[in-house]
Amino acid sequence: MAEAERKEGALPQELALDQKTAEALLDLLKALAKLKESGFLDMLTTIAEKYEEALLYTSSDQRVYHALAMVEAALNGLKQADPWKYKPAVEAMTGCLVSALDPQEMSKAKPVKGVFSLMKALSDPNVARGLGLLIYLAGRLGACMAQQGQQG
Repeated sequence: MAEAERKEGALPQELALDQKTAEALLDLLKALAKLKESGFLDMLTTIAEKYEEALLYTSSDQRVYHALAMVEAALNGLKQADPWKYKPAVEAMTGCLVSALDPQEMSKAKPVKGVFSLMKALSDPNVARGLGLLIYLAGRLGACMAQQGQQG
């Protein structure tokens, strides 16, 4: 079809889309807009532009290699976990831990110098609750490790 014969606003034949393809492209554009809005698209663009530099850095730094190995090991341990079962507990504990790591809060920590200061610390219901949780988790961890035949 000659340019002169084409109707104004009509798409060339090679750009004509069926409804399903048009909807898929619209969804893709919406997703890209959200990625751009969040800044994630810019981050991906930077990674794509500097992948050689990042690859060189990650392949030459033994700390990165060790960190990736530890992350992989942790992810392997999560294979059988139901994420929705543990999600609320992990979110709560992560939030509490981050809050407790606040530098101003951490400066309030007092050393435990012996049995009597430990007994005094245990009179705080929050300390007793936290220590009780840690002891419970230690017992579950020990039992699990024994079941898997790990030394400990």
